[in-house]
Amino acid sequence: MKKFILALLLIVPLFATELTLTTEDGYELHGWLDKPQSTAQAAPVVLLAHQFGADHNSWDALTEKLHEKGMATLSVDLRGHGKSIMQKGVENKVQAAKNTGEVRTAFDTSAQKVGFTSIPQDLIAWLELLEEDKGLDMSKLYLIGASLGGTSLVPVLNEYDAKALITLSAGKSKSSESDMALSSSLSKTYFIATKNDPLGASTNALEYGKKAINGTTLILSGDGHGTVLLPRVEDYIFLFIEQAK
Repeated sequence: MKKFILALLLIVPLFATELTLTTEDGYELHGWLDKPQSTAQAAPVVLLAHQFGADHNSWDALTEKLHEKGMATLSVDLRGHGKSIMQKGVENKVQAAKNTGEVRTAFDTSAQKVGFTSIPQDLIAWLELLEEDKGLDMSKLYLIGASLGGTSLVPVLNEYDAKALITLSAGKSKSSESDMALSSSLSKTYFIATKNDPLGASTNALEYGKKAINGTTLILSGDGHGTVLLPRVEDYIFLFIEQAK
């Protein structure tokens, strides 16, 4: 019996708590919160927003290492993705791209269909929910996003003083709120992309870096996009987080 109880204690910390919230336009969003199981202090927290066509599982390798460093994580499925596909009781999900050549068309169609311009407010709603958890230290907030998720996290800096914002292959933003955030936020920002990114993310990263008060840009060789870059840049990410503390 004692061995069985010990096994349960070892297994429980491996599972995140699934959270839900409903947006003003009726989307039921899902997120997974994983907190350090044994700590005397409130934990720093990282909000992770995935790229177009993916879901929260794309961050699994990174979140595991964040947990090892005593950080809590909230990985969310953006509207229209993963489990976040029900709007007012009706399925409304993004259009899938069959190949890389269809990504732009699928993205543009999905943006209008699902309402990508509402994602920054969705992410703010998630942070408001986290504020209710006394086991989290919101003064030690970090934001990490890929492509669509990275673009959508930039305006969040208008509402939250994050320690750091890190983006992988962030898309181009047409929102004045993004420009306002970059030009006024004192949060440290890190924009990562490859030189030959197929969606032009290197140009976006350079522009973001120039506009940001505390902006740093890293341009890598190659043409990888989004979370595919994680094995190459994890060390840079953790170094940046350490410097932003």
